[in-house]
Amino acid sequence: MSDARATATPGFWRRLTTGGSGRFTPWKFNWLANHKIVVALMGVRHHARGELLDVGCGSKPFARIFAGHVSRYRGTDLAASRYLGDARPDAFARAEAQPFRDHSFDTVLGLSMLTYLPEPGRMIAEAHRVLRPGGVLILEFTQMVPLHDEPHDYFRFTRFGAEHLLRLAGFEPLEVVPVGGLWARVGLSAIAALNRINRGPTRVLTEIPVRLLYIVLQLGFELLDWLFFDPREVLANVVVARKRG
Repeated sequence: MSDARATATPGFWRRLTTGGSGRFTPWKFNWLANHKIVVALMGVRHHARGELLDVGCGSKPFARIFAGHVSRYRGTDLAASRYLGDARPDAFARAEAQPFRDHSFDTVLGLSMLTYLPEPGRMIAEAHRVLRPGGVLILEFTQMVPLHDEPHDYFRFTRFGAEHLLRLAGFEPLEVVPVGGLWARVGLSAIAALNRINRGPTRVLTEIPVRLLYIVLQLGFELLDWLFFDPREVLANVVVARKRG
């Protein structure tokens, strides 16, 4: 596998949320996914402090969530990342080889990247290296999303597998926050199908009906996800862990 693929390429969440606002905009096809990850991050942001490193940062769409909780927000990504837009990261780097000295950060953030790494433990070990003693890792572990960016989509993780990997690397898990459930997964599939319809020369006819359906579907599946949520069937888990020692 080339270096370009064994990296922190933003995936499911970055793909759906880059450019998203997190505001109440259910007429946008990405609102349900954006809403879910934003709520999860807001629930764990009190753990963040000091200097934060966002590995696979894209255009840093989540930086605003941590404003006021960290003193500095830095990010790394690939030079070829299509999620950068007009933004530039603070450095170009692989997830497993960050260009910083040992003990440089108080917080490391990683979203939707481990599934793309053939050796995910190496990214966790690198986060451990750049964190100061007692530093915090906020890491998303994908559990139930469609295959994407094939053939470089390698893993899915349960919360117990996530905690195991973190302990192996010298972390102590502090909190696990689920991101969406089975009904959110069904809703996202329906919305993705609508988005495929709303393209090409017929879009002038489909745009308004599809946007109205986005609202109905996203609010409906958000309600179903709340009513029938099962923590065993989640899109992902955001795990907060502290570096031991």
